[in-house]
Amino acid sequence: MSESEGNETGPRDNVKQSELAPNLQKLYLKAESAMELRNWSYAISLMQAILQKEPGFLDGRKRLRLAAIKEKEGKRGMKLGGDALKVMKMQSQVKKDPLGVMAALEKEVLAKDPYNAQGNELFYDAAVAAGLPTTGGFALETVIEGDPENIKFYHKLGDFYMEQEMYEEAAVTFGKIVDKDRTDLAAGKKYKDATAKGSIASQKWDSEGDWRDLLKDKDAAADLESKGRAAMTPEMLQAQAEQLAAEYAADQNNLDVSKRLAATYEELEDFPMALQFYEWAYHLSSNDPALEKKVADIRETVNAAHLTELKKFVDENPDHPEIEQYRKQLQEAEKGQMDQLIAESQERVDRNPTDNELRFELGGRLYKAGEYREAIKHLQQAKRSPNLRIKVMNMLGQCYDHMNMSDLAATQYEEAIKEIQVMDDTKKELLYNLALLYEKMDDKDRYLECLKQIYAVDYDYRDVADRVEQSYGD
Repeated sequence: MSESEGNETGPRDNVKQSELAPNLQKLYLKAESAMELRNWSYAISLMQAILQKEPGFLDGRKRLRLAAIKEKEGKRGMKLGGDALKVMKMQSQVKKDPLGVMAALEKEVLAKDPYNAQGNELFYDAAVAAGLPTTGGFALETVIEGDPENIKFYHKLGDFYMEQEMYEEAAVTFGKIVDKDRTDLAAGKKYKDATAKGSIASQKWDSEGDWRDLLKDKDAAADLESKGRAAMTPEMLQAQAEQLAAEYAADQNNLDVSKRLAATYEELEDFPMALQFYEWAYHLSSNDPALEKKVADIRETVNAAHLTELKKFVDENPDHPEIEQYRKQLQEAEKGQMDQLIAESQERVDRNPTDNELRFELGGRLYKAGEYREAIKHLQQAKRSPNLRIKVMNMLGQCYDHMNMSDLAATQYEEAIKEIQVMDDTKKELLYNLALLYEKMDDKDRYLECLKQIYAVDYDYRDVADRVEQSYGD
């Protein structure tokens, strides 16, 4: 029997490393050293010893699974037999000795087959019986990691998140089921339930709020919204979200309410929540192109925020022991996001080949990805739109410049500059780009002519003042 098991209050759930006893801290450091040396079997034995004493140490259990996964990587040809029978024999012991079942499963089944579905399912039951729900949830997550198509465990994990009132995680899980199988009506309903409850919970709809008196009834909410969100304070927007969340909970298939709720969250800059409701509104709208574009834009914002956080971590932690892994993760994430954005834009263009806005979007994303040749053909078509001509010519000029087609680049910039009558920010940017192009072409006179036009109206624009004044010094 473990020390935790002998405790009258039962084992502690989700114990942190800092909360471990000193002797277990030392064992953990040894285990981590073994992990760094890729001595997986030794790391497994050490982690198991720690978990015997502190079964609620979730981070340690995650490291244990990782070590088991790494250990198994070199033994892919190995046939695992007898595990099903072992698991069946342990089932009867779950209520009597859940911690003992967990320990036995980790030693006899999960150490050599960490993704074993039957073993992890029983481990979940035992962890819940032992009062360790977060540990149980990790077991379900492990199965899905090993078998992303296992819909049964997605449902079980989503239900678990709902029971724990982890509504955002539940919505994501059920949303993945819907993405995989649009005919799964149960998952669709659970997704809506989780989204609604998450919205209400996030706004503390069931509790007193400092801004509750702002909305006395539905008429007040409608009046506030009619005055325009731009004039609303964050407190007013939160109050409006509360009212709309109540309407949504009453009728989750109301397209107008879903759209208004999504727009309110967007104004509050709660982009993950906005994305969930825009996605649902898009589903209800039978694929409205405008909502499809909005979903894509908000998803890009959410992904960009994630990349920004990851990049900040990489920049601020150059000495982290796993920094190269994080750098690689950042590079892969950046490429993955750009590939996804290009694929989405290409799909929209394929459906609407005459839409110049979509052509410009696709061309812009291809340009950012460095695929200049592919970008040019879409930008040339988008140039036909009077509203896009200037922007398109600026980007075309940059594409040609990157491909060392300086004369074609200059033509685009010059043509765009002639069409702008006032010296606005767009014209300044075009003149600046053209100046740098002339500098590269070693045409000093025209280089300075462009810069001086900017200098005459905006001394502080980029480094124009330094460049112009230096030329007089020269």
